[in-house]
Amino acid sequence: MEKRHQEYLEYYQARLKKYEHNPLYPHSQESQEALYQAIASSKSLEEWGQKVENQQLTLKSAIALVKDKETARKKFYQDLNEQIRLHAPVKILEIVDSVKTEAELINTVNKIEGEVNIEITLDLFTQAIIDDLMMLEEIEVHQTAEVPEEWKKEINHDYPQELIDQGLKDWVGMVEPNARQWDPQWKFNLDLIWEERYRRLIPFQDEVLKKRVEQFKTYRGL
Repeated sequence: MEKRHQEYLEYYQARLKKYEHNPLYPHSQESQEALYQAIASSKSLEEWGQKVENQQLTLKSAIALVKDKETARKKFYQDLNEQIRLHAPVKILEIVDSVKTEAELINTVNKIEGEVNIEITLDLFTQAIIDDLMMLEEIEVHQTAEVPEEWKKEINHDYPQELIDQGLKDWVGMVEPNARQWDPQWKFNLDLIWEERYRRLIPFQDEVLKKRVEQFKTYRGL
């Protein structure tokens, strides 16, 4: 066996060992085993190259790695109940076995990731209520503060109303235009606040959160 052939053999043997006995990479182990056996059973690098081409071993190796990674990512997002982020691995796994070339694989995966990233971006606007919690509390504190009669209008009404007016202005002038760059029909979905991926970020009892949601609707003009 030529020195270069031996070096390639050792290289693909090392690649195989990288995935052996790793439960996250069953498809990659299988594909690397095929590559290793192809070169180990070849009398020359030319023969090995022909086997790789005829059996599409490089493409199969790329597909295997994508399948392993996306299968792991799918389980991770399922365990977290991250329904939007789950879309990417699900869609990729649906099509990965049908691609015909490495270029098609790369382009298809990138296209799906790009589409789902827009979904994620829009979904993350739900965090607006989390960002506003301190402001909602400040408004409530001023609205309910016990102050002398001569200060009631300024403290209990005028100042909280200024905050609310600014909140509405920012929403109409900044938040909505930003969201509608991605989806011209976007509207804030209050129901998403109660989805697990957001509810777990808000350490309040449901009754407190319900009150904050109503305050948020007033603050942002929803």
